[in-house]
Amino acid sequence: MASRPAAFAPFVAKKGSVKASAVTIALTLAAAVGAASGPAGPALAETSDKVLTNVRGNVRYIAYDTGRPHALAATASIALSDDDVAQTGAASMGAIVLPDSSRVVLASDTTLKLDTFNGVTAAAHFVVFGGKLRFRVEHPGGALANYTFTTATGSVAVRGTEGDISSDPLDGVRVNVYHVSDPALPVVVTTLDGRRFDVPGGQKIWMRWQSGELVAKVLPLTQAEIDRFRELGAPTTIDGGPPAP
Repeated sequence: MASRPAAFAPFVAKKGSVKASAVTIALTLAAAVGAASGPAGPALAETSDKVLTNVRGNVRYIAYDTGRPHALAATASIALSDDDVAQTGAASMGAIVLPDSSRVVLASDTTLKLDTFNGVTAAAHFVVFGGKLRFRVEHPGGALANYTFTTATGSVAVRGTEGDISSDPLDGVRVNVYHVSDPALPVVVTTLDGRRFDVPGGQKIWMRWQSGELVAKVLPLTQAEIDRFRELGAPTTIDGGPPAP
C-alpha cells in the first residue's frame, strides 16, 4: 500500500511500506533553503544554459550550493544549475527554457525543482512541490526527449508532449495532456503504489487521496479542466480538437 509523502502536510501517512520518495527528499531540502536569505549574485545566462526568466511579477530561484534565494528583476534571466529551485509569487509567471528548446512555464504560486538535465540524451527530471505549470517538451531535429516530473502522487513521464500539471495538497495532482508528437508514446503516469496509466493527447488524469486510498482515473479532457490553467494561456494544439463547451 502506498504511503503519502510526509512533506505534504495534508497527506497523512498510512500503514504500509514504501521507500522515501524523491518528493519527500526534495521538499525537505526546499523547506530548509526557503528560510535562508542572502544577496543576489546571479551569473548571466548563455544560450547553452538552463535558463529561468521572470515573465512577470515575483520570481526567484534558490541556489542549491548556497541555499540562498535570489530574486529576479522583471524580464531578467538566470542560468540554473542542477538541484536549483524556481519559485513564483502571486500574480507572477516564470519560464524555464532548456538547451534542447523544451520549455516549462510556471504559473502563480508555483515551486519547481530542476533536479537534473542531460543534454546528450535530452533527459530531465523535475520535482513539482506545488502550483501549476505547462510543459512543452521537444527536441531539435525531431529526436525524442525524455522528461519526468515527480509529484506528490507519482511520476509523470513525457516525450514530445504539451500539457499541464497542477499539484495541490487538498485537490491532489491533475495532468492535462494536449498533444503528443507520436501517438505511440503517450504520457506515462506511475502512481506511488506502482500503477501505470497511459495518457494520450486529448486526455487527462486526476490523482487524489480519498479515505486513505490513492485514486486515479484517465478521462477525456473537458473545457473545465483546461480552464483551470487559463493563466497559462490556451494550449497550442489539442489532439482530437478542443472539447465541447
